[in-house]
Amino acid sequence: MKKSCLFLMFLLVCFSKVFATETVDQTNVIIDENPEIIYVEDYDYSLGFDDGESSEGVNNSDNLGITLKGVVVEAGEPYKYSDEYSIVPVMIQELKVKINDKENNKYNGSVFPIKYQLTDDYNQSIDVAHKLSEGDNVYVYATFEDGKLVGDMAIQYFDKTNLIIIIIAIYAVAIILIGGLNGVKALVGLITTIVAIFTYMIPAIYDGENAMFVTIVTSIAVTIITFLVVSGFKKKTFAAIVGTISGILVASLFASVFGNLMKLTGICDETMMLTTLENASKFNFKNIMFAGIVIGALGACMDVGMSIASALSEMREEIPDISVKRLIKAGMNIGKDVMGTMTNTLILAYVGSAMTIILLFMGFDFKMYDIINQEMIAEEVLRAIAGSFGLVCTIPLTAIISGVIMGNKD
Repeated sequence: MKKSCLFLMFLLVCFSKVFATETVDQTNVIIDENPEIIYVEDYDYSLGFDDGESSEGVNNSDNLGITLKGVVVEAGEPYKYSDEYSIVPVMIQELKVKINDKENNKYNGSVFPIKYQLTDDYNQSIDVAHKLSEGDNVYVYATFEDGKLVGDMAIQYFDKTNLIIIIIAIYAVAIILIGGLNGVKALVGLITTIVAIFTYMIPAIYDGENAMFVTIVTSIAVTIITFLVVSGFKKKTFAAIVGTISGILVASLFASVFGNLMKLTGICDETMMLTTLENASKFNFKNIMFAGIVIGALGACMDVGMSIASALSEMREEIPDISVKRLIKAGMNIGKDVMGTMTNTLILAYVGSAMTIILLFMGFDFKMYDIINQEMIAEEVLRAIAGSFGLVCTIPLTAIISGVIMGNKD
């Protein structure tokens, strides 16, 4: 953890370039001769922890980093700044941030000057942060050495909590206005999915449980509960559940077989960060990769499964004596149309998530064989194809099950 804390400090120094140079309007504040450092005296920075411990698990009492919530009380206009270490001039905005953090009451009311870097160190035309305004809520990262606050206090990020709540509320209202009672059911299903993932699946994987098994169990539970909430105990619900679960199992088998054949490890740039955790030895990174493929395909399989089952149920209502064979054929025809767009949806979603990496490879003029043999690219290819394969298999399975249990067998 000491290395992690030092690495975080290094990133802050490299990307934030925060300097505090003004006298803070606060009692017992001393500006050091080095303008990059501010010492705030007469504070107990132990925060009530035992020696060598912190709320973040940092095992070094001489080097403790903490995130504090604050509000911008003064915001200047951005200007160009450079020094002897600068590669290009960068845009800087001078701020004063007042700490307003209920979890750390000792710091409430303290006001700190911060120089906030807005552009990249190597290219001034690239924005790495947006200009802040008075009244903006922010989180700042403060570092302590030998019990004193040192000057690489930095704006860590703009507080987006309220905006996230707003967009979720807009989404929920839209679903209810358009869907009515079914919209409410859809929201209940969504909440069930979120609860299952964040209270069972992710904690279980973090604790070292088999990621593939946990994800499949979660997917089955989410499918059953969501479909029962949305459609109730009906034949179409049963058909959609069985078809979706079958598709997910096919996707997981496909991913497992070809992932092993391609000798994928599950470790790329993103997952490398997991190796820094204390319990990293518990993780099976390949299984985590397979689990990501399964959970990524779940939504699309559920969509197709319910769409086909619901459509065939409506046909059965309109044509009570429709035969099993005709119902299955109708389900396959509907599935073919859905398949044409849903497979595109999955592929495009995965390409979108890998867009930055693809552009990076293109910028370095990688050959095609270099690109497709990179672990991260091979993972994305497998993720897209396995998910789409599960989706494709959901169509005939749902159509056959729906036809058998809904069609006229005379």
